[in-house]
Amino acid sequence: MSEEALAKNNDYESQWYEQDIPIRGCHLSFSQIKNAYRELSVLTKSEGEKIVDKLDKLEGESEEEFTKRKEFLKLDAFKVTVSIVGFDGQTVYGETETVFDSSNLPIPIKTIFFTNETSYRRNANRTLPNNRFSFWINFDKPPLFDPNPLVSSPTHNDSKAEIKAEDVIFFRAVQNILSEKLSSNKKWYSFVHEKFAYDAGVWLIAIPYALYWITIYSDSFFRSDDNLASFRIAFYIYASGLSLLFYRGLFSYIKWAFPVNILEENKDHATRHRLLLGAIMLGLIVSGVNSMIKTFAGF
Repeated sequence: MSEEALAKNNDYESQWYEQDIPIRGCHLSFSQIKNAYRELSVLTKSEGEKIVDKLDKLEGESEEEFTKRKEFLKLDAFKVTVSIVGFDGQTVYGETETVFDSSNLPIPIKTIFFTNETSYRRNANRTLPNNRFSFWINFDKPPLFDPNPLVSSPTHNDSKAEIKAEDVIFFRAVQNILSEKLSSNKKWYSFVHEKFAYDAGVWLIAIPYALYWITIYSDSFFRSDDNLASFRIAFYIYASGLSLLFYRGLFSYIKWAFPVNILEENKDHATRHRLLLGAIMLGLIVSGVNSMIKTFAGF
């Protein structure tokens, strides 16, 4: 009977507010995620109290039974459920923030999912709450060397927040929790995963840099008065192709070492790779600057 009463809560027309919000470029910790979970739980509990207080007593139901039913619904139907999934498929499930402190967590973690739909549906004949949200936070990495031909596309990642509500106050509250607790710690390198980041790097950095060095070495290897001068064009073409392949591999390596989202507790040992990439980039910059100074010193 409690299920029928809650389900009737959805039986009327209303105006909806809905939004799918990507969660990208974030460096998160369990502490931050727990804070978001805690505030979403408070919001869900408050929403539940408003709904349950409007319920009517069922026919033949005593006052004591009615009170117990309302207390049960407040405790069981308005929770934020959490699923923490490892890369091997192991899943830990819970409905309190203590799940984040479990000794059985599948470290490293691939996905953290939480929603206010599950607890409501089991008490409302599988119907959905009018004000609802679902969060997916994915910490997967792209391939070390990505064979995907669609290099201009943003890096694939399923992290997002889905919000659908009839109450604009509830809608804005979930948005604020997302922006303040989860999306506020975005990192500077997140742009490498955006649309056309690869193309911008090719045209603004990789091609100019490669053509400069190709010209320098072409003048050194194939002088105009040398018998090998006719190989200059072939050298330009072949060296340009190799440069683009090197850039493609380096770009994939950067995206792998700096994934879309990072969870501190995963401790993926990518720091050494980030240091290596830093050394590579610094070496390329220093050698390029030194060469240009020597080349154009007379200008």
